[in-house]
Amino acid sequence: MNANRRCPQCHPGRILMAWLWGCGLVVVWGSATLQAEVTTSFTEPDETIEVACAETGVVARVLVKQGQTVRAGDVLAVLDNAVLEASLRAAETKAKSTAKIDLAQVDVELKKRQKDKLSLVLADGHASTNEIEKAEAEYAASQAQLRIAEEESVLNKIEVEQIKAQIERRTIRSPVDGLATRVRRRPGEFLSMTEPVIATVVRLDQLRVKFYVSTELAERLKTGGECAVSIRGQRQAAHIDFLSPVTDADSGTVRMEVLIDNKSQKLRSGISSQLEIPGTPAVPVAGTP
Repeated sequence: MNANRRCPQCHPGRILMAWLWGCGLVVVWGSATLQAEVTTSFTEPDETIEVACAETGVVARVLVKQGQTVRAGDVLAVLDNAVLEASLRAAETKAKSTAKIDLAQVDVELKKRQKDKLSLVLADGHASTNEIEKAEAEYAASQAQLRIAEEESVLNKIEVEQIKAQIERRTIRSPVDGLATRVRRRPGEFLSMTEPVIATVVRLDQLRVKFYVSTELAERLKTGGECAVSIRGQRQAAHIDFLSPVTDADSGTVRMEVLIDNKSQKLRSGISSQLEIPGTPAVPVAGTP
């Protein structure tokens, strides 16, 4: 027997193809490129949010723990607001005060009576034109002072809202319902513009899986459509959230992202999943014998 002859099943190319197939890679040999259809991937959170603060300052309180479930709007942490809170109290006191408006209203009434009296005596010839003109000018000035006092009261109320907005900007809230997987700051630490993240929150009510499929398969699917993935041997319905309109020139594949409902929180992020390719045998549906 010729020692140089090799077993066809032991050919390096066949071994490579078998290995790729076992890893979930459907291999298509072209004249110049290798196209790999990645049908095995891993679940990941639908969203991973590095929750940051728009302001700098010392962390006064941290109200979330690692592994804690949070709702959208829940306070995660608060920066030190001692100066702003003192300013807010002063601004609220000014906004509640009506003394300037009351005083201006009294002055308007007084100037109006004086003007009216002079108008009556002017008709009898007991007052001059200059006197009535002066009285009318003083009345107009008192009305202007009343408007100034009213506008100042409005500005005082706006100042209260501005300070409240500043305090709110220094209050870090969760933007979504999710799970705090990491808390990066502790009370007393400084939050800077270069390191503004206070915590990491992930959404797990849906899981996302990214696959890289062939152009041929992509043309049979569409964004917004339905498909299925296999997780730990059980079939899970999936929604096609994104199907790239572009085929990658190097790999010949199309990026495809699917969403899997996980409101029950039974599926973990980071576990292996396989895309069920239409036309291939399906695995049992989750929950069926």
